[in-house]
Amino acid sequence: MGRYPFLTSANKLIQETQGYYAQSSYAERSRKLRRINDILADLRSAGRITTTSPKKMAEYDVEGFIAWCKRNLDDSTSAKYIRYLDEVLRSEGNGAVQKVKALRRGLIPRATMKSIQTIPEADLEVLLCGQYSLEDPLWDAVGKAALNLYLHTGLRSGELRELRLCDLNIQRLEVRVSHPKGIGKWTSGNETSPIMPGMELLIGAYLQRRAELIRSHGQDPSAVEPLFPYLNKHGEFIYWYQGAWNHLKQHIELAAGVRFKWKNLRPTFAQRAKDQDAPIEAVSKCMRHTSTRTTELYYARIRSESAFSQVRQCWKPLPGISIRQD
Repeated sequence: MGRYPFLTSANKLIQETQGYYAQSSYAERSRKLRRINDILADLRSAGRITTTSPKKMAEYDVEGFIAWCKRNLDDSTSAKYIRYLDEVLRSEGNGAVQKVKALRRGLIPRATMKSIQTIPEADLEVLLCGQYSLEDPLWDAVGKAALNLYLHTGLRSGELRELRLCDLNIQRLEVRVSHPKGIGKWTSGNETSPIMPGMELLIGAYLQRRAELIRSHGQDPSAVEPLFPYLNKHGEFIYWYQGAWNHLKQHIELAAGVRFKWKNLRPTFAQRAKDQDAPIEAVSKCMRHTSTRTTELYYARIRSESAFSQVRQCWKPLPGISIRQD
């Protein structure tokens, strides 16, 4: 298998499973597997494992890798690295990781529930109120409308960036998610997401401004497919590509004086809904998750103070408990 047997097997696995993952997940798996290859090579050089070949790695070698993870990574990252190692080994018919899990379960780190990354309320007010302006009028209109629609729909960054004009249904306050994550694999592109109340006037104002800007370039607004059009150097209105979308965020940050990430608007939507007593099942449905587990792990969960308060309100003291007075 050459000088780098693990990397050879990892690359083979990546290519064979490429169609089953979103592009972002595919890129992350590639990075993580290359990192694992480097770790295994260092451990082999230090004599802490006997081989880096996925076909030959034994329980001793897996334990050496796990020990490194526990020394250098948090539990959640360690669990992910061990899972990736297991995938590569099993693709070569090697069940060493599974044997370690079965016989030495206490050795395996478990993923912990990380804090949910949301945008602070004060920063949201600055971003959404729009008391700033970008030099380019189209970028200004798109940026402000996109920020508000992100927060009021909980769409993923790419899903909102690639919305079509025809996907917007103002009467029903819904959007059809025509370019969802996993399209053609586990979703069809026909699902809808609700738009939360308070967006009606803003959407109407944006559509009017959008039409004005497109007409100023001699084009018909109804013939421009993207809801959020990007004007390229050829004078064509196209969808924003990821690099330009990142540049738009940077321009907003400079103008507003607030740092943020597009992807953090999705958990901000979910956590705000949960904080306002929306059931987790309803929040999960709005996020288009197949189970509430994903929602609670990464996007929204009941806060401790709210949970304590709710249980105290429901709690009934056991009968017969009293303070004895002599």
